[in-house]
Amino acid sequence: MSNILGKDKISELLSELFDNQTILQFGDWKELFLTFFEAAQELLFILNSDGYIVAVNKAGSRELDYSPSEAIGRHFTEFIDADNIASATDMINKALKEGSSSLKVNLISKFEVPKLFILNLRTVKNGDKIIGLLGTGKNITYQKKLEEDLNDLKPKMVELERLINLERSRVLQQKSVLEELNRMKNEFMSNISHELRTPLASIVGFSETIASDPNMPDEMKVEFNYIILNEGKRLARLINEVLELSRMETGKIVLNKSKIDIVRTLRRVIDDFVNQAVEKNITLSVELPENQIMIDADDERLSMALRAVVNNAIKFTNEYGRVKIILNNLFREVEIIVADTGIGIPQDQLPNIFQKFHKANRPIEEVEGVGVGLVFVKQIVDLHKGLINVQSEEHKGTTVIIRLLKNIKDKN
Repeated sequence: MSNILGKDKISELLSELFDNQTILQFGDWKELFLTFFEAAQELLFILNSDGYIVAVNKAGSRELDYSPSEAIGRHFTEFIDADNIASATDMINKALKEGSSSLKVNLISKFEVPKLFILNLRTVKNGDKIIGLLGTGKNITYQKKLEEDLNDLKPKMVELERLINLERSRVLQQKSVLEELNRMKNEFMSNISHELRTPLASIVGFSETIASDPNMPDEMKVEFNYIILNEGKRLARLINEVLELSRMETGKIVLNKSKIDIVRTLRRVIDDFVNQAVEKNITLSVELPENQIMIDADDERLSMALRAVVNNAIKFTNEYGRVKIILNNLFREVEIIVADTGIGIPQDQLPNIFQKFHKANRPIEEVEGVGVGLVFVKQIVDLHKGLINVQSEEHKGTTVIIRLLKNIKDKN
């Protein structure tokens, strides 16, 4: 059978299928069929009823690295990999029984390279007699590889999509943060303008009054000068606070630490606010240790931070309220507690109190301030390797707790 040429065998099979009258009726269609058989780019082959290849087109045999003469005469299963021989045999039997069958299977090339094909078999009959099987095969190896590559890419695409969504969310969040910062910056500029204008108005107003009235009693001049001095100090503190915060954020500030008595420092800060508390009828109670407590700190900047905390407590406490200041001597730390019965901070705004320019949403006539106080305090505390905690309840009051490391060599 291996000596039978594929083209001759096709002619033989076709002659068995059709009588001479049919051949004459269609003219030279047999040559056209043979031309089509050879011109087809997919695998075309004919098996006899025993499963041997009796004809194969050039393009199809080339897919498996064979010439047509090398492929003809081989059993169909010789091209099937070992794992699929049973399936291929079932395919042939099914085609012989039912007239057609199909199978996706690896065909083994001449050089032992597996190539994935979709095979279709259809019986060729002369009357009721099966004279052979006509098969077609489509090489889907490359298509399969693309599918596998696509499947490999799918999780990567999902991950990439997730990362893109995260990046998109991050960009939107950054945009929202920038918009919020811009809003807070504008509010800060408005607030600081108000804060600067108020003491300046007092300074200018009382100075003009003194200058315009040469006969003003000395007692009144002393009172007006006292007001001018206090407003000038207030203005200087505000400007210094903003400048110090700016220096800290740019990393241009270096603490000038020394061994200081925190009891003395805190008492000096409190003394600066006694008159302010009296003017608002605020009860100011203080609990300080009698002995010294030495810590390593920048006395000037720490005093500024403590002054800001005490100032907030008095400023945000209504008339006849209470402010309590406590200094606790712990084992390795000192704990400074400033508690008031003031207006408090809304719970939803507590997480933002250490953000630059943040300020509780209150009418400016209700609460003065530029929104840098607690930011400044936290910066100072952080530079001293300390901790700050703020506890507050709206309309009930606020408690600020600051902890600073003691000088561990000090026995107090």
